[in-house]
Amino acid sequence: MISRRDFLRGRLRAPPAASGPRQAAIDGRCMTFQNVVCRSCSDACGEGAIRFSPRRMAAALPEVLAERCTGCGECVTACPAGAIRLVAASRLP
Repeated sequence: MISRRDFLRGRLRAPPAASGPRQAAIDGRCMTFQNVVCRSCSDACGEGAIRFSPRRMAAALPEVLAERCTGCGECVTACPAGAIRLVAASRLP
């Protein structure tokens, strides 16, 4: 079944069935690691599962709040660097 949000955004295919709970994971390609301010993933996350920890004289670093992440994938599509992927919740530290 396609959600209303996906329909309105033109995503007409249903997402593949996951083999278990999924969560977002951010890797080193994230632009904040190159000191570029970008909060596209946080802006796209309707659950507020991505927050940014401030650093002195540098761009804030993203952090995924596991208890809030639903694995919807909105942050994956919003990331301009392709630094976010969905992984099985059991594979996260």
